[in-house]
Amino acid sequence: MLRISRSLDSDLTTQIESALQSLMSEAFEGDFSEEDWQHTFGGMRFLGYVNNQLIAHGAVIQRWMDVDGERKLVGYVEGIAVAPTLWRKGFGSLLMAELTTYCRSGFPLSMLSTSEKDFYRRHGWSDFAGESHVSNAGVEIRTEDEDKGLMYLLGSSLDNFGPRKVVCESREGDAW
Repeated sequence: MLRISRSLDSDLTTQIESALQSLMSEAFEGDFSEEDWQHTFGGMRFLGYVNNQLIAHGAVIQRWMDVDGERKLVGYVEGIAVAPTLWRKGFGSLLMAELTTYCRSGFPLSMLSTSEKDFYRRHGWSDFAGESHVSNAGVEIRTEDEDKGLMYLLGSSLDNFGPRKVVCESREGDAW
């Protein structure tokens, strides 16, 4: 059975951090950069254990974004991973269900970027149909190529419509 614990960055021990980096490298087949790792910091981590072995990870970080002209604190999902030997056994779904509940209750809007949209749709996430932009030193740049990978989840917002224009701050590595 999967046991999920929540953890802040300050709770990470050297041993857990090392295990997480190994898990991420394995799950992303070596395509998880130092920037990707840094993007998992700044929020709540969800760590999945089976028999006290770390087998799953997901993070919801806090990012300020301009959403349809209004500044909002957005829950941004990063670093969803399950040990490859345990893929397609339901552990990712259990982890994502926990993250989705957290996002719905804690943020008016949550977002993520993925190429695995079917997985997230099953958890209530919707395809982003608006325009994405990145702000770099106060200059807003359209990121049309990112639109197709973005998804959103409405939380405590009274607005029942998805965002139409979202602007995130630039960061090292992928902005989205």
